[in-house]
Amino acid sequence: MPKSPDDLEGLKAERAAADRAYNDALTQLDAALQKLPANFPSPPPDPDVHQLASLNTLWKITAPPPEAGIGGRFAAVVRRIVAPLFEQQQVFNGALVDHLNRNVPIQHASGLAIDGGLAVLRGQLAELARFQTLLIVFLQQITPYVDTRDRDVAGLLRGLSGAIDAVSNEVLKRSEALLAHDRQHERRLSDMETELQDLRSRLAELQERFADERSASQPPR
Repeated sequence: MPKSPDDLEGLKAERAAADRAYNDALTQLDAALQKLPANFPSPPPDPDVHQLASLNTLWKITAPPPEAGIGGRFAAVVRRIVAPLFEQQQVFNGALVDHLNRNVPIQHASGLAIDGGLAVLRGQLAELARFQTLLIVFLQQITPYVDTRDRDVAGLLRGLSGAIDAVSNEVLKRSEALLAHDRQHERRLSDMETELQDLRSRLAELQERFADERSASQPPR
């Protein structure tokens, strides 16, 4: 329920409650400040190509040279029997080596992309933490700023009140001076009216005396 401007104690209590709520919210915001984690993940290592050169050389199955005699003929028969298996194994070896060769640049590019992404993420988190810190510092300056503005307004109000009081006093003095002047003027008019009444009375007496003397000076008929 809003307080009346005249309810100073109520306004003071509302201001104190608002200050407490603001300080509590600022404390919670400060506690929620994000920080760059100490165990931030590192980019993956480069692909292991240590054995790739050997695989590119050893994937082909090379048959031994034919031998003479009964052993050579026996080996030729066995070779014809197992030749499809060796061919299948060689196709598999070729596909596997080709797959490994094709995946090395992909894995290298993926590692570079992950490394760049982690660098961007680290920078963004650092900027976010910096922004939050600046935000808290800014919010901490609001209360002193508002208090300063309040003091400025209070000073202006005091100056305005003093000016109004000075004007009021001047007007009151002039009003009292005019009132005194009016009273003095009224007294003068009253004195002049009294003197005029005396003059009228004296003139009437002189007129009456002159008439009596005139009547007395005329001879009887």
